[in-house]
Amino acid sequence: MNILTDYIVIINIIFLIIIVFFERKRPMFTLFWIILLILAPYIGFIIYLYLGLSFRKLRKVNKGYQRKFNCCKKTVHQNSKNSTIKWKELIGYVEMSCKNTVTINNDIDIYIKGEEFFDKMYDDIKNATQCIYMEYYIFRNDDLGKRISKLLIEKAKLGVKIKLIIDAGGGCSKSQIKEMEKYGIEVGLFFPSMIPLLPSLRVNYRDHRKLTLIDNKIGYIGGFNIGNEYLGKGKLGEWRDTGVRVVGNTIFQLEKEFFFSWKIVKKKNSSISVKNMYNKENKYVKPNGNKAIQIVSGGPNYQFRTMRDNFLKMIISAKKSILIQTPYFIPDETIIDALKLAVLSGIEVKIIVPDKPDHMFVYWVNQKFLSELVSIGTKIYRYNKGFIHSKFMIIDDELVSVGSANFDYRSFYHNFEININIYDKGIAMDFVKLYNEDIENSTLIDVEEFEKRGYIIKMKEAIFSLLAPLM
Repeated sequence: MNILTDYIVIINIIFLIIIVFFERKRPMFTLFWIILLILAPYIGFIIYLYLGLSFRKLRKVNKGYQRKFNCCKKTVHQNSKNSTIKWKELIGYVEMSCKNTVTINNDIDIYIKGEEFFDKMYDDIKNATQCIYMEYYIFRNDDLGKRISKLLIEKAKLGVKIKLIIDAGGGCSKSQIKEMEKYGIEVGLFFPSMIPLLPSLRVNYRDHRKLTLIDNKIGYIGGFNIGNEYLGKGKLGEWRDTGVRVVGNTIFQLEKEFFFSWKIVKKKNSSISVKNMYNKENKYVKPNGNKAIQIVSGGPNYQFRTMRDNFLKMIISAKKSILIQTPYFIPDETIIDALKLAVLSGIEVKIIVPDKPDHMFVYWVNQKFLSELVSIGTKIYRYNKGFIHSKFMIIDDELVSVGSANFDYRSFYHNFEININIYDKGIAMDFVKLYNEDIENSTLIDVEEFEKRGYIIKMKEAIFSLLAPLM
């Protein structure tokens, strides 16, 4: 037993050295792991293997990202469209950090109900003639998943090229995957486990994106995964989410993002080279719309925390209002300080979060961060009409960012995410209208009542907030 104890101590010391000298984590993360390994030597190293190891070991992804960065440095420009001039600094940052430029001739449709969203997607897939690319955190083998997979098989039989990425830790069925592969559908699992009984050994670095691309023309992006709960048929009941259908030149950027994920899961070069992406003329459909869109992608292999920084830049650029809607509100210190600064500067800040939690730990951490804002005048609403999974932010009724990213550490630092920034006042006002409708189905937190919550509740909030970097 003493020998085993000695080995564990040695392993902990090795991990401490790795954390301090090689991992280059943020100081708060480093301190968290050092304390855990010291206080819990028998399980600390197991938890670190599961949650803490850096993404740097996947050097092939970092090299791909660097090539992408170098190509982009030669092509960055400021768009001259009137609706984007105000946001030129944000656009410049996203271009340099995510390598995605603004495209201006796009059409956008917004969906907040799963039935309407998936019915439209089903029709578009049914009419596909060339290719279908899908990337999802969850693809369940339930009624909705079977409906979609059956349609994909039918299209594959007709010769449509189909590629599907599913996160191994999110939710998928091996039998369902085998059935699709039998008919020529290419399926890639994102970071699968080497142990058959476990779907994945890692909680961090998941592919949290939700994306469907059809015939180089149509894209679907947002918060909807493939599963019955997104139709309101799960344990949480009615489901409020947001997804958008995009037609236009932004599909070019979305395809580029898909193929970088495809390269990770297949561990080989994708069929589309980065250099050719930036050099060739855009051959995709040109719709009647003129909406300016920019793709914001983020992941642990990126040089910058692009998703967090995108939100941060939007917040500090606000002059009048900041409207946030998210199921998980667990921001880092930089974001929380920026929001406090906005409130104290007289900018209207509103936040909608669920009243009905899907994860109790997350609920208490949410409480902790909300308490810091509600006391200084932030209007915070709890959504009462089912569960709200929608993820978007509106700035000054002119700019919207919507997609897969939550307002939490996991989306900022750990997961692969994808959003779109929409630089269009008309679309922004459509989102504002939806936001106000959601407020009507929500309860405003009463500051005085909120401050009266008991010591036990405050203790829970304080304890669980220590786990915020892991959530």
